[in-house]
Amino acid sequence: MNELNDLTELRDLFADKPHPTADRLSSARTALLAEARTKHRPRTQAGLRRLVLAGGLVAAMTAGVIAVQTFNPSAPASAAEVLRMAADAATATPWPQPRDDQYLRYERIAETRSENGVPNVGPRHITGEVWESVDGSRPGLLWHKPSKSRPQDHEYKELLTRCPERGAGRPTYADLQKWPTDQEQLRHKLAERGNEMVPNKDTATQTWNGVLNILGSPVPPKQQAAIFKIAATLPGIETEELKDATGKSGIAVTRVDNRGRGGAISRESLIFDKTSYLLLGGQELVPGQGRELWSVTRPQTTDVLPAWSKSLKRRGCL
Repeated sequence: MNELNDLTELRDLFADKPHPTADRLSSARTALLAEARTKHRPRTQAGLRRLVLAGGLVAAMTAGVIAVQTFNPSAPASAAEVLRMAADAATATPWPQPRDDQYLRYERIAETRSENGVPNVGPRHITGEVWESVDGSRPGLLWHKPSKSRPQDHEYKELLTRCPERGAGRPTYADLQKWPTDQEQLRHKLAERGNEMVPNKDTATQTWNGVLNILGSPVPPKQQAAIFKIAATLPGIETEELKDATGKSGIAVTRVDNRGRGGAISRESLIFDKTSYLLLGGQELVPGQGRELWSVTRPQTTDVLPAWSKSLKRRGCL
């Protein structure tokens, strides 16, 4: 079988995109107007926390220090503006339309780095190739592949089965297609999800945590756009320039929180392509604990799991 390559996937994201139309160019017009009315606002950033990637498929503790970086002068200065552009891009870009009985196949890449004095944390670069059942009715599949930089890492292949006794877990792609796009209804669902991840936080923090969790795997375009619009209204968001787990530099929207161990201030970011404003991935940084970068590639649809999956035994529940 052909293995997905993360860098190739990102580079070829628009290779089969249809010729531009007035509708498809709407987000580009938005970006052009934004560039005309904004000024260069360089920022410096530092910060991290531990992220549990949605679905429990790939998760790691990470660490590091962010170098001082500045934006290209044409980049939007407002974090809310970046998120609104991302919302436009989500619905303007071609996206698979899977059936409930199909799988979404994509890669989730995570890079972890340790800070000085943090034991047993990174550096690592892992790639998980995922086959996700659209409606969750069939076992999915995870293929954890060692990186070229760390060939000694353990490779494993695992069936991923939803178990009723473990609760609902992360919504399936089919579930997310039914989520409301009404701002108040969706805001409530995101806050509920965020409270499940880290309880007893203020509503804005619960909502942001829900945003991060849901966007860790593919999300239908309409719901993705609505989520970005809600994130744009949250307090405490700011912009910086970060690289995703593939090394691609993008515009990040970062929110500061005290979720870190012992009340450490964490910085949780979503990273977007500088040109298209499509979501590339994210970063989480907590001083004294570590840094994690993650990326999710654009999904493809497939009807069946690879033949070799038939020899695998279920190892656990989602």
